[in-house]
Amino acid sequence: MEKLDTTEVAERAGEFVEEVIERSGLDLDARVSVEEEETIRIELNGEDSELVLADSARLLYAINHLVNQIFYRQARNGCSFILDCEHYRGDRAAELELMARKAAERVRLTGKSVILQPMPSSERRIIHLALAEEPGIRTESEGSGRYRHVQIVPE
Repeated sequence: MEKLDTTEVAERAGEFVEEVIERSGLDLDARVSVEEEETIRIELNGEDSELVLADSARLLYAINHLVNQIFYRQARNGCSFILDCEHYRGDRAAELELMARKAAERVRLTGKSVILQPMPSSERRIIHLALAEEPGIRTESEGSGRYRHVQIVPE
């Protein structure tokens, strides 16, 4: 299979997401853009945004996973996909960073580990990166599947 440039992959991924939306009967619009050279962002907005964001944005992450699985290898240089809805990802990242810092402070004060709620790998990564340089603690991912979570441990 011939490899495509990022713009062509973005077009195809956008068409796929639009078809998923249409066949699902959801009232959403999809806007596709290429950020930097290898990041494709697909923004969803519309009346059914709440459905996409329900249950900790489970549907949003599921569609993102499908897009990654189908289109990642089609690009010449590889690419990553960020599917977002109503700016959920940016808001969630800020929330996760704040939660991580508060939990890290509690670990330092009490000397006891803190286990965070299960979350997708992209969210666990935000926690790990937010606390990578924090003194007196370290982070570990534990569990499996949808029960995988971050534990913040005193050093």
